[in-house]
Amino acid sequence: MKIHAVVIAIVLLLMVSLAFAGQNTVTYGEVAVVNTPNGAVVAGEQVTVPVAPAQAAAQHKAAAVHKINQQKAATKATQAANEASLKKGEPKLKVNKTTTTTDVYDMSVKNKYGTTDYGVVEKTVTNPQGKKSTSGIVYSSYDPSKAARANAKKMEISIAGGQTMLYNKDNRGDRYATNGLAASLSALHYMTDHLAVGVDYMMLHPREKTHGNGTEQRHYHGIYAHNISLAGELTLNPWDSFQVYLPMGVGMMNARMKTVVNGSDDGDNKWGASMYAGVGAKYNITDCLFAGLEYRYAYGWISDKDLTPFHKERNLQFHNVLLRVGMRF
Repeated sequence: MKIHAVVIAIVLLLMVSLAFAGQNTVTYGEVAVVNTPNGAVVAGEQVTVPVAPAQAAAQHKAAAVHKINQQKAATKATQAANEASLKKGEPKLKVNKTTTTTDVYDMSVKNKYGTTDYGVVEKTVTNPQGKKSTSGIVYSSYDPSKAARANAKKMEISIAGGQTMLYNKDNRGDRYATNGLAASLSALHYMTDHLAVGVDYMMLHPREKTHGNGTEQRHYHGIYAHNISLAGELTLNPWDSFQVYLPMGVGMMNARMKTVVNGSDDGDNKWGASMYAGVGAKYNITDCLFAGLEYRYAYGWISDKDLTPFHKERNLQFHNVLLRVGMRF
C-alpha cells in the first residue's frame, strides 16, 4: 500500500509541475512503472528543466536558419550537377531558323525576233546550312517581229518585171539588140528560214536593132528567150525586215532570133540547157507582202550560130535587172 501511495504521489507531483511549467520547460528522460512479483517498481527518470522564453526563441530561429541552409545547399548541389552534365557533351536542342526573301522583276527584251516580256523571281533562303539564292520565270509573253511572222509562212509567190540586155555581138562586132523587157514568175517553198526551193519561169525580149546601110544592112528582130528552171533562193539574213538573198536556178531555155538582109528574113529557134544566178534585196512591207530589186545573170548553152548567119559562135548571155513583188502564205 505504501508503494502504491508513493507512485500516485509522484504522478500527481509531475502533473502539478507540468501545469506550472507550461511552455517554458524542457523534459528529458523517461519514467516507466514495471509490475514485478515483489510489487510495482519505478524505472528511469524524467527531468524537467525550466527554459527561459528568449532561449526558446533562439532555438526556433536556429532551426529555421538550418533549414534555409539545407535548401541552399541542395540548390547549389543541383546546379553543380547540371553544369557537370552539360560538360559531358550532351547534344543540344537544334533550332531551324529559315528566312526567305523573294523579289520579282519585270523584264522586257526587244530584238529582231520580237519583243519578250517576262517576270523573274529571285528567292533567297537563309537557314542553318547557309544562304541559298534561286531564280525563275513566273510568266512570259512573246510578240513576234514582222520578220518572225513572215518566216512562219512557208510558201511564196512573186512576179517581177524589168530590163534585159543581150550581151552577145555578131561577127562584125555589133550587138544583136538593145535593152528590152524581162519578166519572171516564181513559186518557192521555204525548207528552212534561209533556203527556199521551187520553180521559176523567165521571159527575155531584147529590142530589135539595125546595123549598116544598103546591101550591108543587118536587121535583128524577134529576139526571145523563154527559160524554165528549178529555182532556189538563199536568204542571208532572214530575221531582218530588209533581207539580202541569192537567187539561182538550172533548167532549159528556148531562144529565137530573126535576121533581115536585103529583104530576106532568115531566122530560127533553139533549145538548150540554161542556168541563172544573181543577188537581190527585198523589204518586208508586211508579214505577207514584200518588194525588192534583183539582178540576174542568165546563161544558155545555145550558140548564136543556130540563130543567125552573122554569128560569132558564142553561147547566149543575158544581164537582167528586175523589180520583184510577192506575197507569203
